[in-house]
Amino acid sequence: MGTERRLVCRVQALLARLEDDADLQRTLQTVLGVISAASGCESVGIRWKAEEDYPYFVTRGFGIEFVVREGPLCDRDSGGLIVRHGDGTPQLACMCGAVIQGRIDGAQSYFTEGGSFWTNGTTALLRESPPKESWGLKTRNYCNAVGYESVALVPMRRDEETYGLLQLNSRTPKRFTRHQIELYERVAGEMARAIAGQRER
Repeated sequence: MGTERRLVCRVQALLARLEDDADLQRTLQTVLGVISAASGCESVGIRWKAEEDYPYFVTRGFGIEFVVREGPLCDRDSGGLIVRHGDGTPQLACMCGAVIQGRIDGAQSYFTEGGSFWTNGTTALLRESPPKESWGLKTRNYCNAVGYESVALVPMRRDEETYGLLQLNSRTPKRFTRHQIELYERVAGEMARAIAGQRER
């Protein structure tokens, strides 16, 4: 069995525990450990919808300062109210928000057909093709500021609805291939179905 198939089977086996009401947080921590080992990414996390925001639900390796600073995605005005798009949906910050809401520019090479963002070098991306100049997205750039070079943001969907995001970060450049990102898209889909199903029971 190939490495990729083993990853999918291992994740599926872990998620199957949720059908028996296994502890959700503990199970997902184990899943993130498997993904971290397979990808070589020292920092991985899951954002999950909570009312109108998508804070981190489970993380591994990011550290409390990163999670607290980067957790909330909803932009707020000076009065603390959520800033909204013209259609009434919350304005979510940075690349994470763009991926979750599908507000991406498919012409950019750092997006996949499945709506994921990925780069093997945040420093080079911000220098050569910054999202703000390329398609008008204002990014926080905190991942780059703390040294992450390889970053992948994969939407977690079930039945066409995006519930959250699988995030993989590494300070080592060139962690990913497009084929690997497609694999993580499959894994993210498995996770979305299992988590949503468990939380609905």
